[in-house]
Amino acid sequence: MKFEQSIKKLDEIIEKLENNETSLEEAIEIYREGAALLGSCRKQLEQAELLVTVADEETRD
Repeated sequence: MKFEQSIKKLDEIIEKLENNETSLEEAIEIYREGAALLGSCRKQLEQAELLVTVADEETRD
């Protein structure tokens, strides 16, 4: 899933959890989904940071 799509889905999950729109079982399930999406977003950001760092170093050479 693309980063932007993951962020949008995370926003939806947060809204559902904050508004108490779910049963306990569903809340646990979407929390797990959110945690997985968050991990994916962090990994994508780390990769992007690495690419920027490499590109920055290349322009200094």
